[in-house]
Amino acid sequence: MKNIAALLFTILIITSCHQKVKQHKTEKEYTTVSYLDIKLDPNGHLPSNPYILEFKKGKKEIVFCGVEHLTDNSDVENKMFTTIENKFYAFQPTIIVNEGGDISKNKYLSKKDALQKDGEIGLAKIMADSLKIKTINGDPSVDYEFSQLLKNYTKGEFLAYIVTERLMWGLVGEQNLPEKEIEKRYTTFIEKYIIQKGKITLSPQEKTFAFYKTNYRQLVKREFSLKDLKPTNPFDDNGKFQEIGRKSKNIRDQFLLKTIDQLLDSNNKVFVVFGGWHLLTCKPGLEEVIKSKRD
Repeated sequence: MKNIAALLFTILIITSCHQKVKQHKTEKEYTTVSYLDIKLDPNGHLPSNPYILEFKKGKKEIVFCGVEHLTDNSDVENKMFTTIENKFYAFQPTIIVNEGGDISKNKYLSKKDALQKDGEIGLAKIMADSLKIKTINGDPSVDYEFSQLLKNYTKGEFLAYIVTERLMWGLVGEQNLPEKEIEKRYTTFIEKYIIQKGKITLSPQEKTFAFYKTNYRQLVKREFSLKDLKPTNPFDDNGKFQEIGRKSKNIRDQFLLKTIDQLLDSNNKVFVVFGGWHLLTCKPGLEEVIKSKRD
């Protein structure tokens, strides 16, 4: 009997492991358009700003406002905001999905204050509060995104991309920034964003500015220089840096589609305010989501 019990226990463990692997392998992958196949106008812009698409099946509806992020925070009269607002109140959604993190606790003195501080993200919170509905972050957590990227790329490649995109480009506007100050900002970014928020373990050598610069050179085939930080377009098929950028965006796209899909189980009207490129890539996935059978 002991031998039979032991055999049954072994079979149970093997079956359980097999089921877990099967579930992981069959996790839903939504259809998206490659960033290399996105159709842009001659100037690389969206068809309109905002670019709005609607998806509907029975009582279930999605309105997706894809935006080109403004570079001037003082442009509070931009018609993009008015168009989003008009569409929102005409639609009367039951929940809103925003880009840029959890804004559910954000407080603003006025709509102007929200626009100046956070643009369309601030507007989303102001509108949600006016209808007493929830805002849901459509972006994955940083640690989730990072863990997914590191399944495909080395830590050196990962850091060369993330640090450049999320730190260095933000420093370009500061004229004649000394090398020591750049390194100081880099060190803070590594500790606060990569290690603490991103939950990435780095060796002492991997934390160094020198490690970043070496991997930057290997990835983009030129020396790092803040004064000569050239554009790295994810729509360009030439280069591994661009490839990592597309992978990062695809991770976000899949998470966004999953979020919208789950929200439609308990909400009939979902309003989305997100970067317009995500709308262009997610369109076939959104069509799959709206057609899904629900209990």
